[in-house]
Amino acid sequence: MLTVTASHLIAATGSTLTRPANTTAYSANDSVSDNGTAGSVTANTVTISDLNGNPVAITRVRLATTDTGPATAGATFEMWLFRSDPTANSGVGGGDNAAYSQKQAGFVGRLSGTFPSGFSDGSVAVLTPVEGTVSIANAGDGALTLWWQLRTLTAFTPSANSTTFIPTFEGIQGRA
Repeated sequence: MLTVTASHLIAATGSTLTRPANTTAYSANDSVSDNGTAGSVTANTVTISDLNGNPVAITRVRLATTDTGPATAGATFEMWLFRSDPTANSGVGGGDNAAYSQKQAGFVGRLSGTFPSGFSDGSVAVLTPVEGTVSIANAGDGALTLWWQLRTLTAFTPSANSTTFIPTFEGIQGRA
């Protein structure tokens, strides 16, 4: 039996997702990604572990954006986590602003949260695990990385072209 011992707290900033240069409204359950063509979507990553393959318990993700549109609409987003590249082998079924569709390979879990109003220079949401109070994951085999994708659960209109989303993952790094 494997025993995991908590080691230290983590706050890891993920890669920046830059939306396409448009202000086309999103519908509920649309993908929010860097390219409108499914086969051209780039995987978003976060270096989540300081030791290859060790488990992490993700307690929340702070998702900041330069876009005021999500807060104006009170938009709710989901972040989907994977322990392998979700864009590999035609895994992404829809590009930006298309219905979210993804293969299950490497799936870890989902986090969701709502963007409150009040910021004048963008929006920030705190995403928490959908299934349970933490999402426990091992980074990709022999790696320190998790991959993430965004889906909007409610409609919103972007406030500007090419807005960015930057997540900060918070949790506990374990030792196997």
